[in-house]
Amino acid sequence: MVIDKGDYKLYKGDCLNVLGGLKTLGVKFDAIITDPPYNISRDNNFHTMGRAGIDFGEWDKDFDLTSWIKPCEPLLKKGGNIVIFNDWKNMSYIVKALEESGFEIKDLIRWEKTNPMPRNRDRRFITDYEFAVWAVKKGGKWTFNRLNDTYERPKIVCGLTSKGEKINGGHPTQKPIEVMEWIINRLTNEGDLVLDPFCGSGSTGIACTNKNRRFVGIELEENYFNMASERIENSK
Repeated sequence: MVIDKGDYKLYKGDCLNVLGGLKTLGVKFDAIITDPPYNISRDNNFHTMGRAGIDFGEWDKDFDLTSWIKPCEPLLKKGGNIVIFNDWKNMSYIVKALEESGFEIKDLIRWEKTNPMPRNRDRRFITDYEFAVWAVKKGGKWTFNRLNDTYERPKIVCGLTSKGEKINGGHPTQKPIEVMEWIINRLTNEGDLVLDPFCGSGSTGIACTNKNRRFVGIELEENYFNMASERIENSK
């Protein structure tokens, strides 16, 4: 299934299949910004603190963290930026796959959460961060928009996704639109074409629409695909 609205397009299906089709069509993207599964779903005792166990669904179990990276390389323009969110324990595998696929690592971007989820404060540090690796396809000048008067720190300070950004329960790992806009403002330009191979409920797409970028998203799960379509369309 494909939804084509001109300034954005959504594909329902396995990203490996869709990426192959986009390559055949000769599509080239200015940037890839995505938040794939982290493989962190598991049972825990968070129910004692009023939270459910971390089991986001089958899509977050036994996911191949890197097989999709190499097929993205021919779709990205030379000098194009790629940003991948993931759990810090997975970053070494992702960095290796990026380098083996012709990308140059530039930095780690950190999202510092102003209202992180609770944890056993007598036994652990609270987890108030997530990371994204930023890399560039070799062979061209990359986009970097400095928006700070001095130095641009790779730090996003933002709360967790608000209830107001979620429809029909939302996505369990839904990124705040503010986080995605921060990245889009600095690593893309107006009119750029941005790809998200794991678009979930569409936060990247909404950020692109808000910032006058064109967007292509891919999502396998039907309920999240429908959610993304509704959210992006309502944001226009």
